[in-house]
Amino acid sequence: MGYLNSDDVLLPGTLTYVASNFAKYPDVDLVYGHRVFIDRSDLEIGRAILPRHSSKALYWADFVPQETLFWRSRVWDEIGPFDENLHFALDWDFLLRAQHSGFKLLRLPRFLACFRVHDEQKTSKIYDKGYEEMQQLRHKYLGYVPSRIKLIQKMMPYLMCQFLYHWGYRFGLLRY
Repeated sequence: MGYLNSDDVLLPGTLTYVASNFAKYPDVDLVYGHRVFIDRSDLEIGRAILPRHSSKALYWADFVPQETLFWRSRVWDEIGPFDENLHFALDWDFLLRAQHSGFKLLRLPRFLACFRVHDEQKTSKIYDKGYEEMQQLRHKYLGYVPSRIKLIQKMMPYLMCQFLYHWGYRFGLLRY
């Protein structure tokens, strides 16, 4: 299962690749991959290269590209659907509930989808609402609302690893 926002696109071969990885790793419940950023004209404007999944970092911030996320129906059956009371962080809430319930997440080493960047997207138009929802989820799973400094401190190991993956890819040391 998965969902795609109306302005994002899957890359060719993504569904076959995801299905083959679910067959290859029967103990993995959710998968995601790297993302390509595109503009209104479908031109590439950037890439996000992600390190291996970090269950610790996921409790602090949502780094999983929604458009690259797929899961087995057993996840949906056990934890239920997206919380429609959330308008921004519903995918992060879904991931947190899945991880908290013991489901296994895996970052696949491939670009799976494109995230379209434009002025009218929800991510930029209702950022304050999104930040409020994210803080609610942090309170639920961490037991308190951390300061921005605390978030940066807790995310720093993951962010440093992502930095290394990004530059390793840019210099041709990592290939996907």
